[in-house]
Amino acid sequence: MLFVLILLNLIFITSTNGSWHQLDGIEYYIEYTAVIGVDKAKEGCKGMNAILAVVKSQRIQDLLVKNIDITKLTGQPYSFYIGLSRTSPITLQWSDGTTTDTSVFTYWDCSDDIYDSSKLCVTMGWDGGLNGFKWKIEYCNGKHRSICQRNIATTAKAPTTSTLTTTLLKITSTAIATEQTVTSEVSLVSIQQSTESKPTTNNNFDTLERCS
Repeated sequence: MLFVLILLNLIFITSTNGSWHQLDGIEYYIEYTAVIGVDKAKEGCKGMNAILAVVKSQRIQDLLVKNIDITKLTGQPYSFYIGLSRTSPITLQWSDGTTTDTSVFTYWDCSDDIYDSSKLCVTMGWDGGLNGFKWKIEYCNGKHRSICQRNIATTAKAPTTSTLTTTLLKITSTAIATEQTVTSEVSLVSIQQSTESKPTTNNNFDTLERCS
């Protein structure tokens, strides 16, 4: 009976992580540990089945800025790698393959020279101080924190009563085969609500130039 209860807990438990912030089917992770180089930042995201954040709207920008914990920025850098990089002198591409030519949103720091072709990576914020987390074009070997994103996993449907009954019957049969002390009476009590030999059915589980 205890084994059956443990199984039910495993079926219905839902794991959560408070560090992920959700919006429109995407969840974003703000990583406060700084790394040297964008490749390290990408590796960190990949380890969570994620990519560097694609910030294509004011809503996403606002969500991220709202959830950045300033108290964790105890010193430089005050910047985060995001998933935007230069692919040509006039083109920047997001980590999902789209470019700023098709993006309707940018948030450049107007003091920045976004046409500096020696810089290939983009950060949200300036490493030297707080700038409202506007975007900066940077060298790709710089030391920055990072922001990742991934699709929100689809929640599996709750199993029906018949599915649970079948699973429990299989477990009971296995237990009987391996341990003779497990009796059919115990398995029937955990599955049935009456003394009928047949399980009953229960349906109660019911753009480059833009800057700010």
